[in-house]
Amino acid sequence: MTDTLARALGHAIQESFGQPVIVENKPGAQGTLAAAMVAQSKPDGHTLLVGSSVMFVAKSLYKALSYDPIGSFQPVSGIGSTSMLFMVADASPIRTIADLTKAVQGEPAPVTIGFGSPSAQVALALFSAVTRSNPVPVGYRGTPQALTDLAGGHVQVAIVDIGNGMSQMDATRMRPIVISAASRYSALPDVPTLQETFPDASGTLETIVAIMAPTGTPAAVVERLDTAIRAALARPEVQARFGLMHTSVMPLSPVQLARRIADDNPRWEALIRKAGIEPQ
Repeated sequence: MTDTLARALGHAIQESFGQPVIVENKPGAQGTLAAAMVAQSKPDGHTLLVGSSVMFVAKSLYKALSYDPIGSFQPVSGIGSTSMLFMVADASPIRTIADLTKAVQGEPAPVTIGFGSPSAQVALALFSAVTRSNPVPVGYRGTPQALTDLAGGHVQVAIVDIGNGMSQMDATRMRPIVISAASRYSALPDVPTLQETFPDASGTLETIVAIMAPTGTPAAVVERLDTAIRAALARPEVQARFGLMHTSVMPLSPVQLARRIADDNPRWEALIRKAGIEPQ
C-alpha cells in the first residue's frame, strides 16, 4: 500500500519541484529496514521515509533496532489513513457486531478470529478489550491466507485491511460487519464502527501513513516539502489513486503529525502488549 501511495505522490511532487523523485521499495521486517536506511541518511530533505503506524511502534515489535523509531525522524507530512474490517462469510450466522459480541461473550464454543498482519492483531486486541472477551486468535503469514481460511470455514472471522477486504467481498462471498476506524468508511456506509457500539470505550484504531525525514533536516526544507506534499494531496488524480487503495487522504502538518504519533503510540503499544506480541 505505502509503495503505491508513494508513487502517486512522487509523480505529483516531481512536477512541483521540476526534478526526479525516485520511489524505492525496500520491504522487510515491517518497514524497519527502510526506516533504518532513511534514519542513517544525510538530513538534507533528499531521502524520505513513507512510514505507517506499525513503524512508529517498532520498539514494541523488535528487540534490536539500529535507530529510534521516533527520535531518528523529523515528521514532514501526514498523507493518509486506513483501518481494519472484521469480515465473515456470507453463510455465517453472525450478521452484525452485536451478534459477534454475543458470540464471544456468551457462547460456550470459542470464536476463532484470523489475522495476517500486526495491525490486524492489534485490532483484535482492541476488540477483545472493548468486548471484555477472549476469542481464539489464529495467526497467518499474510492477509490472503486469513481470507482463504475464512472462505473455507476454518475461522469464523477474519480481520483484514480495507483494501484486501473490499477486493474479496464479491469474489469470495464475504461481508464486513464492523470497521475499526473513528468514522464510517464512505464506500461502506452501512458498516458501523466499533465506537458506535461501544461509545464508552476507546474503540478506534486507524493506521496512519506519513512522510518522515531524518532528524536534523532543516526546518525550511521540511516546510517546503510539506507544502509540496499538501499541494499534491489536493490534486484529483492523487486523491483518485488513494481511493483505489481505500486510503483516506489525511493531510497533517509537521506539528499535527508529531502530535498524532504521540497520541497514537501509547494506545498501539498497550494493545500490542495485550495481544501478547513479543518483540522479535
